[in-house]
Amino acid sequence: MAKAAKLSDKHQFILYSLYKYLTAINRRFENEPLEASIMKIDFINLLLDLKIVEKSERALYQNLEDLENQRYLRYEAHFLKFTTKGLKLALQIEKKNLPFLKLWEQIDKDEVKILKSVQSYFK
Repeated sequence: MAKAAKLSDKHQFILYSLYKYLTAINRRFENEPLEASIMKIDFINLLLDLKIVEKSERALYQNLEDLENQRYLRYEAHFLKFTTKGLKLALQIEKKNLPFLKLWEQIDKDEVKILKSVQSYFK
């Protein structure tokens, strides 16, 4: 049985970005029978507006199409949805990166304490 091709870092980044966005938005609806989703063009515009990608709108659209073709996402009624395979990969990415994210959050949260305790010198 042939092993599936590994997803590129760019594709993983886009998949994980969508996961984090939808997770954050869905927190609003924790106690409601609702689930947020996003249109493809709105997600592309979000990534472009945040300036976290250096791709054109067309390139991002193509990356989302690739994720759909590889069955990580599906496009349903004009909205992006995760497949089971896509959600599983997004959770794996989060598990792999969680120690780094926690470290960054902790440093960011305690920045004043950390900066006071660090010895600095002139070059």
